[in-house]
Amino acid sequence: MANRLEKLSMFIIKIEKVLFLIIFLIFFSCSSNKTSSDDQDSNILIVDNDIDWSEFLEYSKGNIPVILISVHGGTMSPEWISDRSCPGAVTVKDDNTYELAKETQEFLSLIEASPYVVLNKMSRKKIDLNRSLEDSNCGDTSTEEFWDLFHKKVLEYRQEIETLFGKGLVLDIHGHGHPIQRIELGYLLSKNNLSENDESLNSEDIKSLSSIRSLAENNRSGINHSELLKGEKSFGSLLDNNGYPAVPSLNDNYPSANELYFTGGYNTFYYGSRTQGNIDAIQLEINKKGVREDLNQVENFASVLSSVIMDYLSEHYGDYN
Repeated sequence: MANRLEKLSMFIIKIEKVLFLIIFLIFFSCSSNKTSSDDQDSNILIVDNDIDWSEFLEYSKGNIPVILISVHGGTMSPEWISDRSCPGAVTVKDDNTYELAKETQEFLSLIEASPYVVLNKMSRKKIDLNRSLEDSNCGDTSTEEFWDLFHKKVLEYRQEIETLFGKGLVLDIHGHGHPIQRIELGYLLSKNNLSENDESLNSEDIKSLSSIRSLAENNRSGINHSELLKGEKSFGSLLDNNGYPAVPSLNDNYPSANELYFTGGYNTFYYGSRTQGNIDAIQLEINKKGVREDLNQVENFASVLSSVIMDYLSEHYGDYN
C-alpha cells in the first residue's frame, strides 16, 4: 500500500512539473509576442517621425528680388501617400515646368543674378501646393508637414527679399493645355477685368484686386497699372517681343469671353501684393507647343525668360546685376 502511495505521489509531482512547464511556455510566448508588437509600433512611429520631407523639395537663396516657384512638375510618388482622388482634384503633371524653373535659374546664375527658388519634386497626384492646406491633399493628412515646409520656405524668402530689397516679385511657373498657344499671365484679374478700359484698370477698384498692386502704386518707370498689364514694358509684351506670344500684352490685351484663361491661384494670391506687402506675384501659365515639348525647347525659352526677368526688374524695380 505504501509503495502504491509513493508511486502516486511521484506521478502527481511529474504532472505538476509538466503543467508548470506548459504555463511557463505560454506566458513566455505571450510576453514575447507583446514585445514584438511593441517593437513594430515603435518602428512605425520612428519611420513617420524620420521622414525627410526636404528630399521632395529643392530650394536655395538668391541675390536678386525674385522667387521662382514650380509646384506641378514633380515626379516623385511615394506609395505611402494616397493618390488624390476627391471631387475636383486635378492630378495632371505640368510637363517640363520643373526643368524650366531649373534652366531659368541656371541662366540667371550665369550673369550672377541668382533668383530665390522653391521647387516641388513630388507628384501632383500626391499633393497640390497651389491650394490651401485643406484642399491640397484630399484628406490624406500625412502630407500636411510637407505643405507646411514648402509654404514656410516661400514665406521666409518673401520676407527676406522685402527686408533686403524693399520690394520684389514671385513668379509661379505652370503649364496649360488650352487650345490657343500663348503664355497666360495671371494677375488675379478676370477676363472681364482685363477687358476694361485704361481708366477702369487704373481705378482703385481693380488695382485692389491685382497681384501687382504694390508695383502699380510704386514703380521705377512711373507707369500706371494698365501699362504694367499690357503696355510696351509689361511682362507679356517683353515675352511677345522675344517670339513668345502672351496675354495680356500690347498685341493681345485680354482673353475673349469664350477663351480659356487662368487668372492665378492660391500662390499668386497669398504671395502677391493684392492684400499686403511690397512683393508682387505673377502666375506664368506656359503653353506646350514650341515651348516645353522637349528639353531643347525648354532651354531656349529659359534663356529668353531669364532675359525678360532681368529687363522687367531693371525697368520697374531697380538694377540688380
